[in-house]
Amino acid sequence: MAAGWRRVLATLVPAVVPMVMKAVFGTAARRLGADRGYQAGFALYWATCWVLADVIVGPRRLLDLWRPPERPVLPTPRPVAAVLLVAPPLGALTTEWLPNVRPADPAAVAVAAGIGVTNALAEETLWRGVPAVTFPGDRLRGWLWPAVGFTAWHLVPLSTRQTTARRRASVLGGAAAIGLGYGWIAQRTRSLVAVAPAHALTDSCGVRPARAIWLT
Repeated sequence: MAAGWRRVLATLVPAVVPMVMKAVFGTAARRLGADRGYQAGFALYWATCWVLADVIVGPRRLLDLWRPPERPVLPTPRPVAAVLLVAPPLGALTTEWLPNVRPADPAAVAVAAGIGVTNALAEETLWRGVPAVTFPGDRLRGWLWPAVGFTAWHLVPLSTRQTTARRRASVLGGAAAIGLGYGWIAQRTRSLVAVAPAHALTDSCGVRPARAIWLT
């Protein structure tokens, strides 16, 4: 695929992926039921993240994203970057892990960790890695636009579950913080070394959905 078409495809990802996943999750829920459909939808979403990243960037350039960058791991100003990096996992620990870990059994903790790592690796690769490689000097297409698409994507799984307005606001706020903060760090460093572990820790705090959805 020519470089121009790869850039066009990368530009379309933030708009197309949420729309396609909306149809995927809806179809899966109708055919498999709410919980199994939710699980199948996420499995297809993760596969989509990896396939699109491979098509747009290629495996060799994707591998470079996971190597320590030649420049510092955090961009300047580093105190700001550090706050943007640690805020999502601290927020998840406070609002998701601590209130829900006591009644959770080891299976729920293990599943939450597995789902969290799987989701974080796939999402960082597509939503942060691909834009950072494809548009390294473009703040709009390499950072802000993917952050909008990443936040919008989270409306899809939320729409398939009965959730409170407070829960929706919390999820979307966290997604926006990760999309903007981690997108900025990834574009400045052209690396996922810092943001991927932080994202994995954030998502691994979800012991409540692990128990309620993935272990049903």
